[in-house]
Amino acid sequence: MRISIKTRLALIFLAIACFIGVVTILIVNALITSQIIHEAQERVKEDLNVARWVYTSKIRDIDRVIRWTAIRHVMKKGIKERNLLPIRDELSGMMAEEGLDFLTPVDRKGTVLFRFHNPRASGDSLIEDPFVKNALQKKGISGTQILSGEEMLKEGKTLAEKAALRLIPTPKAKPVEKLEERSGMVLKSGHPVVDSKGEVLGVLIGGVLLNRNYEIVDQIKNTVFSKEIGTATIFLGDVRISTNVIDKEGNRAIGTRAMKEVQEQVLEKGVPWIQRAFVVDDWYITAYEPIRDIEDKIVGILYVGLLESKYAVMKEKLILFFFLFSMSGMLVALTVSFLLSWKILKK
Repeated sequence: MRISIKTRLALIFLAIACFIGVVTILIVNALITSQIIHEAQERVKEDLNVARWVYTSKIRDIDRVIRWTAIRHVMKKGIKERNLLPIRDELSGMMAEEGLDFLTPVDRKGTVLFRFHNPRASGDSLIEDPFVKNALQKKGISGTQILSGEEMLKEGKTLAEKAALRLIPTPKAKPVEKLEERSGMVLKSGHPVVDSKGEVLGVLIGGVLLNRNYEIVDQIKNTVFSKEIGTATIFLGDVRISTNVIDKEGNRAIGTRAMKEVQEQVLEKGVPWIQRAFVVDDWYITAYEPIRDIEDKIVGILYVGLLESKYAVMKEKLILFFFLFSMSGMLVALTVSFLLSWKILKK
């Protein structure tokens, strides 16, 4: 059976139109995917800058409280006389008002005089604490610090229990044998207490525990994400200690851990991770950067991320639009080509 020239031309035009349509869809898919992912990554990079600002702002707030408390006459008198009981209630109230978890004056030898959060614990030495060391040299200092489980117990049983986290098996995380994290990440400030002659009487240190403290991560989310599906996390090492990432049970995913590749790049190499990552149980467009303590040691990670599925839906809608547009163009081209070939053959 011979195929007419008219039919051949129609098939050729159809094949060409289909080929062009398929190539166009592939190119558009690649371009849309690249552009959307690029824009999302740029977005989370900016969001990470905001997250860092929120984190450091909290440190500055703590530093302001400790600095002004250290210059108060009652504090100077209490340390000089080694008797803080007369101002116990006043400073305990200040701690509650300012949201401090611990406040500790030490003498010029680094000996703890009183713990307002744990009054029964005193007399131990903090002379090796870098915050105390710097403050004894008349240098106010603030930043991040990791306290061991033993150090957390000195700060009080309640605070130590708040810091302790059971590690939860997490997909794509690096295998570990440890089942629990008892260390605490704290934001801390230390300032010298100086008399009228400029002599250092001692040091006042204080701060907040970040384990199970959601103030910073929720402030980040409310500031940069509004109603969008965005999340923020503070890690101690690779363990989530403060987060608004929600697990399948509807709880904050504390105790879960970062993806292996993220842990290796951010904690071991000290390099930010700005790309997609698996977060607890889903894929996100993410930005991670190291958190360093006052001795410039990497001790944790600051993270922000947007649920990738949101961008996948956006991509699918755009691709569908271009597909329908391309198919319409193909049908128009096919109709025009058929009419032209029909007119040519008719002559």
